[in-house]
Amino acid sequence: MDLSRYQFTFDPRKKGLRKILGDLEADVMEAIWALGRATVHDVLERLAAADRELAYTTVMTVMSRLADKGLLEKRKDGTAYVYVPAASKEEFTRRTVGTVLSELLDDFTAPAMSQFVDLVGEQDDAAIEALEKAIDERRRRADSDV
Repeated sequence: MDLSRYQFTFDPRKKGLRKILGDLEADVMEAIWALGRATVHDVLERLAAADRELAYTTVMTVMSRLADKGLLEKRKDGTAYVYVPAASKEEFTRRTVGTVLSELLDDFTAPAMSQFVDLVGEQDDAAIEALEKAIDERRRRADSDV
């Protein structure tokens, strides 16, 4: 999955995927990740079951735009299109977090690292140990590349 085609806005006030996707985009992606592959009708039914009443054309437009952005793959199946996620939710999350952190580090290296360390320090000891382990692992990889 190539996120370079996907331009997103990061809104730290929102929760979960809504930080980077619109509300309806997030709901559609959650539905498709849960289903694995889905038609517009499948997603519409799933959203309706969650008390989200929407027009078929609204869901179709959102899914088509998500495909245009590279988040979904659109495949012809008979007379309908079937959409599949271009990446798992975990992979999408990992790559998006990587993009956000990379952009922060490009422009604000020292304050971004300082804040990150402070925030990890506010977590439990396991979070600090995980960060130390990740740093050690990265150093070992860098040493083996030399």
